[in-house]
Order: sequence, then structure tokens, then C-alpha cells
Amino acid sequence: MTPADLGRSVAGVNLAVTLTECAGRLGDEPALRLDGREISYRALDAASARVAALLLARGVGPGDRVGLMLPNVPQFPSVYYGILRAGAIVVPLNPLLKRREVSFYLEDSGTRLLFAWHACAEAAEAGAKRSGTACLFVAPAEFERLLRGSRPEARVRERRADDTAVILYTSGTTGTPKGAELTHANLERNRAAVCDLHSLDREDVVLGALPLYHSFGQTCSMNATIAAGGCLTLIPRFDPGLALRVIERDRVTIFQGVPTMYAAMLAHPERGSFDVSG
Repeated sequence: MTPADLGRSVAGVNLAVTLTECAGRLGDEPALRLDGREISYRALDAASARVAALLLARGVGPGDRVGLMLPNVPQFPSVYYGILRAGAIVVPLNPLLKRREVSFYLEDSGTRLLFAWHACAEAAEAGAKRSGTACLFVAPAEFERLLRGSRPEARVRERRADDTAVILYTSGTTGTPKGAELTHANLERNRAAVCDLHSLDREDVVLGALPLYHSFGQTCSMNATIAAGGCLTLIPRFDPGLALRVIERDRVTIFQGVPTMYAAMLAHPERGSFDVSG
């Protein structure tokens, strides 16, 4: 982390500024890829501004909790940064959660609104209803049409460095899951450390195979790549063969994973046929 970064974190700033600053510099450079679709920094920033406007129109403001129950799709970062842009707090949820788990997380965190992927609508809607949380479903094309009806909210709400930005829940292996509050300064310092570790820059293509609702994928893959001006190429759900194909196709320069992912790729029967020299 540079002295400038440190000073900015201490003074207090919204983590969403990371995206707006990069969009101002990089414009039509690719920020995200999913299969044949490419989303520029300008388009991602505009989508987040429309999400912020949508939230503000629904009475969501600074300090309010907003759930995000999406797989690794382009809508995840647009909603994530849109929530932060509005000054609200992101509560990421695993799209595979059951209805009673959804209900617990929403009720425990005091979430007002849940963005849920269309494929997990049943569990999300049932859990949201049980906890008294409003639910907004995200389906490709339909969600984009909804956003086009919102005037972009250009302003990024100012937040203090020690204000909560994200509430991540523990796994609950040895007890009831607990919400860990991560501040804007926490997340900015973490992403700065990852950028330094990998020497990330705008030439890098990072494989987005780690779940973005989890701290590893969210900080090391998404926040760090966006801050560096690189491109995050997404895999909605990890599959070793698909990961190898995407690495070859998009000339991935950085792959972050856990041991089971590396083992699965090494054990893939056709791994030798893919060019992973990037």
C-alpha cells in the first residue's frame, strides 16, 4: 500500500470509489468477461450507479443492509458496488443456501432488501418472506431492463474509514454463524495488499473462479482486479475442465484457488491439451 492509499483509507472514503476512479481512467477497457460477453469499466460503473439509484428510490440509504445472493456473474459486481455507492452495507449470501438459512442470515443482519439470482428464487423468496425482507430477483436481460428505468446516481455516498462496508458470515461449523463486519478501510487495505503481492496491473487477466460471495474471491479476485484496472474473467461455478478452457481462451495471467481446485485441474484427463502458459 502506498502512503497515498493509506492516507485515503484513514481519512475515510467509500470503497465504491475504486470503481468510479478506474472507470474514469479506463473507460471502454474490459473489466469483466463471461463466455463471449465483455463488460467495460464504463458500463460496470454505469450499472452500479443505476443500482444505487434503484436502492435510493426504495428508501435504502447509508447504513442499511442489502443482501446479495448471486453466483459469479457480471451482475454481482454491479450490485455490490451499487450497494456501496448508496452508502449501504453488502450482505453476501451463498446462492445454494436453503430457505431456513436464508431466513437466518437476513433476520440476523437486519437486511432490508435481497437481490437474489433467478435460479435460487424459491429458497430466496421463502427465506425473505419469513424474515420480512423485500426480495428483488436478478435474471439476465430482465434485470438490465429494470436498471435502464433508473436514472444513474452519479454521487458516491461518503463513508468513514471505520464504517461497515460488508458483513460476511462465518461457516457456522462449530456454532451459529456470526456476521463479521468489514469496514471500508479493511477492504481497501486488503485489496491494496493483494495488488502489491501479485503486482497486478491493467494488463492482467484474473480467473474469477472463486465464489465472489466469499472473502477470498471478493477481495483477492474482484476488488483487487478492479482496483488494478485488470480484467476478471468469470466462471459461475468452478469446473476444472471449464477453468482450463477459460485460462487458455482468455490468456489468464493469474489464477487464485484453494487446494481442491488445483488438485481437480491436475487430475483432469485432458489437462495436457490446454495451453496454460499465460
